[in-house]
Amino acid sequence: MDAKTGSDTDRLVELIKEEERSTVRPQFKAFLGMCAGVGKTHAMLQDARALRAQGIEVLVAVVDTHGQAETEALLEGLETLSRGESGYGSSHAGELDVDAIVERKPAIVVVDDLAHTNRSGSRHAKRWQDVIELLDRGIPVWTSVNIQHMESLAEVVEDLTGVGIPDRVPDSVFDRIDDLRLIDLDPDDLLDRLKAGKVFVPGIPNLTVEGFFNRRNLGALRELSLRYAAGKAERNLTAYVRAENGSPPRPALGGRILVAVGPSPSSAHLIRWARRTAYALRADWTAVHVDSGAELSAPELSRLEANLDLARRLGAETQVIQGLDIAATILEAARSRNVSMIVIGRSGLSSRNSLPGRLTVSDRIVRDAGPIDVTVVQDAATTPSAAGPGPRISLPTWPRPYFAFIAAFLAVTAVGKAVVPVFGYRSIAFMYLAVVLVLSFFTSPAAVAGFAVLSALTFNFLFIPPLFTFTIGTPEDWILFAVYFLVAFVTGSLVSRLKASERMVTERERRTDFLFNAAEQLAECSTIAEAAAVAAGMVEKHFAPGAVVYVDSGTGRPGERPYGESSAHSSVEFEAATYAWTSGTICGRATGSMSGCALRYFPASAGGKTAAVIGVRVPEGKTWTRGDDDLVLSLGHTLALTISRAAVEAKSRRIARELESDRLARVLLDSVSHELRTPLTTIVGSVSALGDDLLAGNPAARHDLLAGALGAAERLNRIVEDLLSISRIEAGMLRLKREPSDIQEIARASMDQAGPEIKAHPIRVMIENDAASPELDVALATKLAANLLRNAGQYSPAGTEIAFGFEISGKDLVITVRDHGPGIPDGQMASLFGKFRRGVAAPGRGLGLGLAICRGIAEAHGGTIAACNAQDGGLEITVVFPDCIKGKE
Repeated sequence: MDAKTGSDTDRLVELIKEEERSTVRPQFKAFLGMCAGVGKTHAMLQDARALRAQGIEVLVAVVDTHGQAETEALLEGLETLSRGESGYGSSHAGELDVDAIVERKPAIVVVDDLAHTNRSGSRHAKRWQDVIELLDRGIPVWTSVNIQHMESLAEVVEDLTGVGIPDRVPDSVFDRIDDLRLIDLDPDDLLDRLKAGKVFVPGIPNLTVEGFFNRRNLGALRELSLRYAAGKAERNLTAYVRAENGSPPRPALGGRILVAVGPSPSSAHLIRWARRTAYALRADWTAVHVDSGAELSAPELSRLEANLDLARRLGAETQVIQGLDIAATILEAARSRNVSMIVIGRSGLSSRNSLPGRLTVSDRIVRDAGPIDVTVVQDAATTPSAAGPGPRISLPTWPRPYFAFIAAFLAVTAVGKAVVPVFGYRSIAFMYLAVVLVLSFFTSPAAVAGFAVLSALTFNFLFIPPLFTFTIGTPEDWILFAVYFLVAFVTGSLVSRLKASERMVTERERRTDFLFNAAEQLAECSTIAEAAAVAAGMVEKHFAPGAVVYVDSGTGRPGERPYGESSAHSSVEFEAATYAWTSGTICGRATGSMSGCALRYFPASAGGKTAAVIGVRVPEGKTWTRGDDDLVLSLGHTLALTISRAAVEAKSRRIARELESDRLARVLLDSVSHELRTPLTTIVGSVSALGDDLLAGNPAARHDLLAGALGAAERLNRIVEDLLSISRIEAGMLRLKREPSDIQEIARASMDQAGPEIKAHPIRVMIENDAASPELDVALATKLAANLLRNAGQYSPAGTEIAFGFEISGKDLVITVRDHGPGIPDGQMASLFGKFRRGVAAPGRGLGLGLAICRGIAEAHGGTIAACNAQDGGLEITVVFPDCIKGKE
């Protein structure tokens, strides 16, 4: 090695180390073997012991030694995890306890046998799901796995070995592996280990050397593992080199691949083939199913959902598109996504036994693809001789359509034989045609097509001369027969397509109405609780009773009490809802995580943040589809936006209150400091002057000083009283003491309490009925009237009259105070009774609380207060005390 090569190697190694140090995602290391017995667990434990010797914490969570003494010896000195049983959190004996590992948070956790299937009652159905949760929670994982468990290769292994592979790991999990270590062993050495009893393979009964473990199978498995490991290493090396050179990530070589998916069992084979091809070409890939509106049986619907789920687990983008023309819809989807390759099955192609000119969906895709490559893949379990059948009509398993078709055929034939002497044989064609149209609305397209063909042949055989032959004697009858066959066949097909289109439109409208109503009703919700209750009610109405909605408890996690059906609440259900919240994935009923729950849980998220969890009870007998998932997730997105909006509005209101409180505090501080300083200064000055011996012989000066100090003290007392009054009003602590009162006494006491502000004004008191005795809180009513008089005196020119009136209106007492000041501008009238509001003509004294206190006193009596500018100038304030005149009808 020359110096330059050595330098490049050193730089590459340093780059790799730097990448490992800076990686955000926890390290996921896998020990890969071609099959059981090559020593994956042994090598993993050896590396774990080496790390432990370096002082790194290693926790062995699950390892099955199968009684091998060598493997058990490697566990000595390593910390192992003790397991218990308590619901989903703890696993059964021999299973992985995710919560215990998360609580410990070790530097590295060792989890053997990635493809293991967990026991019933575990949190996840598969161990690889446990591992993914650990990685998502920030815990590095070491694991072991065989190449035959890789989902996209499992089918290839089954074809090679003839042994089924039930435990499979999605390719997307393999894609997350950061560090892959290949444990390779020569097939002859593995066979020797097998003969020595050192190999244990679970899940393969009656294992023999001649069966699974033979040189041909082991050689093929070894090649698969070497190829995968080499490809993984090549990808990593390319990524490091490009990163070192500052180049962007390597673009996909194969563009994008689209695979057409249907309810056929062979679609799974196409999906796996597309995944392997996409991985080899570094291409993105999409699985598309076209919903043509045709009704699918329950088994077909289940297979379709299984195929779409397989594509998702293998890393594909899946989509269901509605379209009557399957071929045209697939081609349109391919062009809109810039697809470079379409993958279809070979069985959809026409064969030489097909009807002349009859093109299948696959034929049309090949013909009309244009520049897009079309790859035709041999369907799984299809022999070459059987490949490429002609157009197939999928016959429904339900026999009722055929019973209807046979019954209708026999009935029309019998009626036709009875009426043919009267109406002639040509009229029978219209009877058959009418039945074709009727059947088109109630039975399957296959039954309609069968009736059209059979009725045409029967019409020829029984009614067209010569009878009881398939010979047609006249050109007119030839035309009649041909037109009948064409009209019956085409009309039945068109009606069937119309039914399919109607089903599509109906389903689309149903989903659109659901989402529109959800958006409309949730938009009207002002609180989180209201939005959660509305969402739960909509889910129950659309699916089945028993829906629940969990929202944030204020701690960033769902609250324990859900909105909706309370009977669905339990600790197990709550744990499932919490898992959906934290993981952001669907779990619960009919999923791979917490499948024992009664409900299916959906995270309601927006902007990557979960705001709620929706629990849906799956109706009995219903095949849950991807469309149902998308519908609930769409509702969840709308709910999350509503919750976010409600939270923002609540925060805005809180901030507004805080800002207003801060503003009022500043105003209060400024006002109080100014208003208190003036009377305090007066009092201090007066008292200091009174201490001067020189004033002892000047009674007049002493009298003035005492009067000034007293006035300042009264003003100071009034300020304190106003502050206390407004505090009691805002705190709701204003308690009324209603008692019969004298109106004249209230008027006299009010003028006394108004203070010096009204001394320069003549007061015109108007009492309509001084004999009335309204039941009021006399002290508060007097304070209200005094504040109104004081306010009028402050804002009126000296010498102007103040009108002070008491009027009895039915059982109400109306108090009116009218001045002759400048009035109030229209723009300030709405805030007249607010706190710390002082007019522009204020003399500079007071806190601006007088009218706010008046409003509080009036409202405490159940009354109202209002102000208006008088026509000839001035301000008029009117207070109404309702229902206070007792004994008056």
